[in-house]
Amino acid sequence: MAGGIFSPLGSCSELEKANCHPLVCLLCHEPYQHPCLLDCYHNFCASCLRGRASDGRLRCPLCGHPSVVRGGTGLPPVDRLLQFLVDSSADSEENVQCANCDRCCTKAELDTMYFCNTCGQPLCAPCREETHRARMFTRHEIVSLSKRTKDIHKKCPLHEEPYIMFSTEKKSMLCINCFRDMQGESRAHCIDIETAYMQGCQRLDQAVMAVKELQTSTREAIVLLKAMIEEVRNSASEEEAAINSLFSRMQEQLSERKKTLLKAVQSQHEEKEKAFKEQLAHLASLLPTLQVHLVTCSAFLSSANKAEFLDLGYQLMERLQRIVKLPHRLRPAQTSKINSEYRAEFARCLEPLLMLSPRRSVVGSAGGIGPGITGTNMLPGGQCSKTLMVPSCPPSSDKMSTGPMVKKPTMHRYISTKVLLAEGRETPFAEHCRNYENTYRV
Repeated sequence: MAGGIFSPLGSCSELEKANCHPLVCLLCHEPYQHPCLLDCYHNFCASCLRGRASDGRLRCPLCGHPSVVRGGTGLPPVDRLLQFLVDSSADSEENVQCANCDRCCTKAELDTMYFCNTCGQPLCAPCREETHRARMFTRHEIVSLSKRTKDIHKKCPLHEEPYIMFSTEKKSMLCINCFRDMQGESRAHCIDIETAYMQGCQRLDQAVMAVKELQTSTREAIVLLKAMIEEVRNSASEEEAAINSLFSRMQEQLSERKKTLLKAVQSQHEEKEKAFKEQLAHLASLLPTLQVHLVTCSAFLSSANKAEFLDLGYQLMERLQRIVKLPHRLRPAQTSKINSEYRAEFARCLEPLLMLSPRRSVVGSAGGIGPGITGTNMLPGGQCSKTLMVPSCPPSSDKMSTGPMVKKPTMHRYISTKVLLAEGRETPFAEHCRNYENTYRV
């Protein structure tokens, strides 16, 4: 089901440019209805995910990550944190009427509205100053309308008593009866609501900073991957140009090798670009998640009061920590350099054409003894054959750099001289050979 939302990335920044509202489902583009949280921390409406599970697993429509689904509904668990924000947003959009003067406030005036937690009624700014100024209302708890405390977060559902403590061990609020029912060791982990709220805010700030660092690293990795994809294209173009430049100076016999090399470069190009795009798609799908959770944190801090924060804040912190600890591939798994070893391949292809085969030995086949010498003019008694078994000296060109030293004749030249002397013909060259032989022996 991966890719069910977004078409294949024509531009690597499509997901980043998309304006992802944290309270709008990416599938139906409507406000969340019973939002469900997947293992990859993407949220979707329950109705949008219904029927997508297979064999107890549900693939994320955005990134394709599989999530384990338990129960007969075939749906992930409901995201309480996001549901709280959806409900808070819905409450803020409703028309609010002052309980004292019955004046309806517009959305623009909601910031000036107040709420009396003691009376459980909204108040406009004038009524707050005039009506609740009397001494009988001095103990009433009046807060901003967005910070009003709901009954579900005020009292313990088990004992119907107000919350007074918070357990750092169980991450839950406690009433007086809950506190009395706890063991002695567990009581040591209980603190008052105000202290718990302050500590929770500090820990949430740390979690937010970690997510912001991950967001920065993700954006840097996306920029790097974009640059590397461009470098891959440029490198492929440069490599192809170099191959074509070298090939233009070759003969017709190199055409097949050229096709092979270009195919290898194209294969590397496609492989590397595919790998970078896959990693880029993973990071691009991660960025909306980070943005949504950062906006969620901001919205949660502005919407939740102390009790609501302590009820859901640690769940939010734990989620942020898990997101940061997920294995994110932020570094490229390979380089952008394309290397086809075209010079070596051309050299191998040109060996038959440029006669780059190994040097021939002095002893040839069929009894041949070097150029111009055959088995018909060998020395009598087989002496020449014994002499030929000695390895030949390197050619004189290899000793050009040894200085003005007198060089001895090579074995091949020595053999030729002995053959000429053995023929017994009296010629000026034969006489010269005898003199050279005597000089060499002395």
